[in-house]
Amino acid sequence: MSNVYRALRQAELEGDVPTTTAPETVDLHEELLEIVSEETSWLEEATLLHAAPAPESRLVTISDHNSLAAEKFRVLKTRLRSLQRKQELKTILVTSASPGEGKTVVASNLAVSLARNTSQRVLLAEGDLRHPALAKQFGLRDLHGITEWFETEEPLSQFVYRVEGLRLWTLLTGQPALESLTILQSTKFTEAVSQLAPAFDWIVIDAPPLVPFADVNVLSALADGLVLVVRQGIAPKKVLAKALTGLDGAKILGVVFNDAQGIDPGYYDHYYGPVVKTRAEDVARRKVAQ
Repeated sequence: MSNVYRALRQAELEGDVPTTTAPETVDLHEELLEIVSEETSWLEEATLLHAAPAPESRLVTISDHNSLAAEKFRVLKTRLRSLQRKQELKTILVTSASPGEGKTVVASNLAVSLARNTSQRVLLAEGDLRHPALAKQFGLRDLHGITEWFETEEPLSQFVYRVEGLRLWTLLTGQPALESLTILQSTKFTEAVSQLAPAFDWIVIDAPPLVPFADVNVLSALADGLVLVVRQGIAPKKVLAKALTGLDGAKILGVVFNDAQGIDPGYYDHYYGPVVKTRAEDVARRKVAQ
């Protein structure tokens, strides 16, 4: 429960909620603004990291943010912001049916796009504790993260880092956690995430693939929506269908198609509504190969 809520609730119980007098209203607003400032001040004090992605990471929103590939992620950002105006949408889970479909590339580029040229604060969190990839994706050194935090009494905020030049913070895994479900299902983790959430406008979680582990089902309970990454020729239809049966269909925001050939965007818009489509990763891969 946030301190802002506590302050409002306490004022209500004590009968101090202002009615018509402007000075009292101003005083309460100033008090609440001060509380909000205190709750988020740690964000500006977070350790600053300089992202230096290698070409093979395909983090085009940093390495080549004026490219067509980066523009595709800006389109994805625009669609999600449009959805946010219509429904409660803050925490987005990015996953795929199976490994190798590019979910980390999509999650990373989406988070950077959301964090560029904005006043909104974005957290990119690593949910794939078994196979962490975000540090390498951004060209960062090995850093402590969720795994190390779980063994301490420190607040989770102490393990959040800020990416230089962006309104982007990141929460990494640290050392791989073979018993990831023990962490993800713990009350400690759930409470810590709920305490972090109010400080951000967007939380993008790079989740594990849907198959073969159950981690995504646990993480989806923390998310407002899910983006599914599908790469043509990687996940068999039967695997994709089986993976989707375990998800809350209401939370699926759309699909990002990678390496998709011959897809008519109008077809998906007409039949599926706000389905997210982009070939950004395919374009980025080809740029690297040239």
